Amino acid sequence: RSTHCISSAASDVYKRQGLMVCNPSTEQVIKLHSSTRFVGYDPIEGQHKALFVESRDHRSSVHRHLDHKVLTLGGGSWRHIEGTPGPYEAISVGVCVNGVIYYGARNSADFRNPVMVCFDVRTEKLSFIQAHAPLVKWGKYSIFIDYNGKLASIVRYPYDRFNSFDLWILEDPEKHEWSKQHCAFPSSVWDSVWGLEMSFPGTNKDGEIIMAPTSLSPEVGPFYIFYYNVKTQNVRRVRLLGIGDNKEFRRSYGYLKQRDCFVRIAPPHVHSIASL
Repeated sequence: RSTHCISSAASDVYKRQGLMVCNPSTEQVIKLHSSTRFVGYDPIEGQHKALFVESRDHRSSVHRHLDHKVLTLGGGSWRHIEGTPGPYEAISVGVCVNGVIYYGARNSADFRNPVMVCFDVRTEKLSFIQAHAPLVKWGKYSIFIDYNGKLASIVRYPYDRFNSFDLWILEDPEKHEWSKQHCAFPSSVWDSVWGLEMSFPGTNKDGEIIMAPTSLSPEVGPFYIFYYNVKTQNVRRVRLLGIGDNKEFRRSYGYLKQRDCFVRIAPPHVHSIASL
């Protein structure tokens, strides 16, 4: 049970020096190798694993090879993975859904064929699922989430405010079948948001998509989290007290003079004091 709670509590965030894993309950942080790209959880064995992906050479070549290594958090050392499905270029962040890490990539001779790379955390095997071009169009700004136990992608223009997005859902991984739904919400949502960047960390227990600003506003003021219902296309706004609107909080953590105070949300978080 404790390892399951760790899974719910763990969240990953990219820093310039590499990937970091944090348990919000204990405030424990693990810094991983700079080439570590993804972290996933195996619900059967109750283990977290980190995936290292690095090119053996940096030439743009069809003969380029990738090194894949895996590390079980909490013990052991890095292990090489053999039998990878061929050369590819990883171009997005990843998400773990039901024990499988998914991330966007391009493969084939010219690295233009859009695919989702699938890494089974328990068996440590890699495979490809054919994807549609819009899913990986925005590269590192592409968004993938766990939507009611299925891999989903939120596709929108990432550099400006938007009033709608397309929700792509992987309905059948074996047949590589996706569904698509257009989602819209009121432009008034932006009246409560500072800046342009929004994060989509996943869904809540009711299946609503979570949307939140990626940073606090420079001025002391309210911070809101939004919940979008795909079926009704309604948006709920919830104010989070004690962070954006609390000058003492900002002063204690040195945010009054800093312009960038980034916010990361772990939607399935369950309180756990267990160590990572």
